[in-house]
Amino acid sequence: MTYVTSGTVRGKNTAVLTSKTTGYVRTVLVRPGDVVSAGQPLAELEANDLRAGVARARAGLDQAFEGRMEAENALAAAQAAAKVAGATHGRMKQLLDERAIPRQKYDEEEARFQGAVAQEQIARARLRAVSSSIDEAKAGLAETQATLGYSRIVAPFAGRVLERRVDPGALAAPGTPLLVIADEGLLRVEAPVEESHAAAVKLGDEASVEVEGLPSPLAGTVSEIVPSVDVAARAFLVKIDLPRSAPALRPGTFARVGFATGTEPRLVVPTTAVTSMGSLDRVFVVEGDVAHLRMITQGDVQPPWTNVLSGLSPGENVVAVAPAFLRDGSRVVVER
Repeated sequence: MTYVTSGTVRGKNTAVLTSKTTGYVRTVLVRPGDVVSAGQPLAELEANDLRAGVARARAGLDQAFEGRMEAENALAAAQAAAKVAGATHGRMKQLLDERAIPRQKYDEEEARFQGAVAQEQIARARLRAVSSSIDEAKAGLAETQATLGYSRIVAPFAGRVLERRVDPGALAAPGTPLLVIADEGLLRVEAPVEESHAAAVKLGDEASVEVEGLPSPLAGTVSEIVPSVDVAARAFLVKIDLPRSAPALRPGTFARVGFATGTEPRLVVPTTAVTSMGSLDRVFVVEGDVAHLRMITQGDVQPPWTNVLSGLSPGENVVAVAPAFLRDGSRVVVER
């Protein structure tokens, strides 16, 4: 027994591209149907203020580098002065020990030595501060460059543009949908399934997918079952992955999906045996060598078979393909 429902072919990866910043749309470089590659620019926003911010950040970084060069030179000078003061201090200590100079002379040289050491420490602290300002300037530049990058909308993956929702001159704000693209390399079918069949559809089940124009059905696999039920349709959404070897299909293509829901006895006849007259369905039943017209009520149609709900009994012989001239009561020859 097979449950059949209609579905729609979708890209397994579908992205709605939005803006991360506010700005007027400058250019849109693609149209619906265009094939794009990963990282390809799709649209661009006006970003003069952001470019000015990047220029200011670069200038601040250059200034910080100049400050570091100045601090490094100041530290080198302070280190040289401290080295000379240290050597002089050592000699004065030796002379003091030999009582060759008065204590006051040594104290004066001690003060000059301590001052030189303090200047070296100040120069080191200034160099550390300038290095921190360089890190801060680099971070500021990276931030402004990242913000500027938000003005360029690029493709997150290779695929096809499905929708273009914005034109040049429009104001884009964060969250505003601009474009919709889908990865056509991985396709799936999304189909609603009536809640009465919920127990029969499970993850990993195989499903038969028929698409008009394809010579044979595709074998899909149930990859996702949306747990909530649409209260209007009384159905839940099932997503069926198509095989990678499937022919290229356009997203949005109509498909029929068949799920195996178990087995039960059914009365079926060849679909070609059923003809219609207005709203009535009919078949020809052969009894002996006479064809009799019989009105039936048909159920599911799954070519090459049609389910018959009423009008026939098991074991009756029907005409598989009734010719146009066949009438009720016509004599026929049954070939075995």
